[in-house]
Amino acid sequence: MQRNNNAKIRVIVILTAAVLTIGCQTEPQKVRRMSEKNTPDSAMMAQLEFNMQMASAADNACITLVQADSLQYAADDFGFWYTKTINLYADSLTRGEMVALHLQMMELDGTLLADVKDHFTVGTSDLPLVVNRCLKQMSRGEEMRIIAPWYTAYGAEGTALIKPYTNLIIVLKIEE
Repeated sequence: MQRNNNAKIRVIVILTAAVLTIGCQTEPQKVRRMSEKNTPDSAMMAQLEFNMQMASAADNACITLVQADSLQYAADDFGFWYTKTINLYADSLTRGEMVALHLQMMELDGTLLADVKDHFTVGTSDLPLVVNRCLKQMSRGEEMRIIAPWYTAYGAEGTALIKPYTNLIIVLKIEE
């Protein structure tokens, strides 16, 4: 029995050595060029360049507004600015919590785009990421003002009410 196991082990070792020897003696494969399907097309690259220019312009416009405002804003890691205009220092909302929210969205020049009073669940996709991130820092009765470049709000697609590439002033008030 042990003799059969030893014979099997020797065969495996010999086959492995043969494969390694043959593999080392053959020429290495030449690096293949990317296929046409994997190369970015000019329309995609043009759109990327356009989006980068729009993002840079959005950042500049938002920073200018933040610097001109008398309120003190904090910068979020995602690229927007926020400040609490009513601060109660109470426990923050949690993901999944239902809140009565008064939400106003304006263009940077103050043009009102949306004024909604409704119930929302914190952390759902009903609201843009920028709003959900701020809601998690708020408690009932508080109000927050957000300056959001388009790429943190409704993006290049926009919505029925908000045009693509629209930088926003968002005012959130959590009703008690």
